[in-house]
Amino acid sequence: MAGTLTAAGERARETQAQRRARMRTRLLDAAVESLVEVGYAGTTTLEVQKRAGVPRGTLQHHFPTKADLLAGAVEHLADRRFDQLTREFAELPDSADRLAAAVELTMRMLSGPSFWAALEMWVGARTDPELLAAFLPLEHRLFELMHTSIRDIFRAEFPDDPRVPTITEFTIEIMTGLAMRVLLTGELDRNRIIQQRWRNAVRILLGTAHPDTLTEPRGQR
Repeated sequence: MAGTLTAAGERARETQAQRRARMRTRLLDAAVESLVEVGYAGTTTLEVQKRAGVPRGTLQHHFPTKADLLAGAVEHLADRRFDQLTREFAELPDSADRLAAAVELTMRMLSGPSFWAALEMWVGARTDPELLAAFLPLEHRLFELMHTSIRDIFRAEFPDDPRVPTITEFTIEIMTGLAMRVLLTGELDRNRIIQQRWRNAVRILLGTAHPDTLTEPRGQR
């Protein structure tokens, strides 16, 4: 009972701005959840309203149109992914294999519900100029941050190597393609083999491994 009264008291002390922010987050979480579970086409204002458990008027007060809702979801989703990326790289131990870590962390950034929701937004943005205008700058910002973070991991071991920016770009593009392929096929074992191949290729490109290390047993091809 005391806990209930305390919670009620805390809610009573919330400012209008705090209540508004809390409701906005609730609605945007519902929108992202919908994107993950039913895709862009199924993410209607009615679907988000039902998932959030709010009256239609509440949703319309915060997001008058679907375009407003999806634009908000874009930024909300980007914030989630920025936070994840920053946390993942901050937790990398000093003793880690930097080359392997760069590849593995890139793959983690490009998997999971946040990435799946982003893919749905990519699909919608292809034919929706308004959504594209909201989505593209945030995606550019996210990939720039990812590029900088991965490049810095490589440069911790290869500080002056001019090949690092290109290898970083290749790592992001290859891992993005793998993430999309796995999402469609579910072939996790194949994905791990290709990740290992790219790690070996990076070592070869940076001069720390012999080219023969890229050769694998016939059964793994």
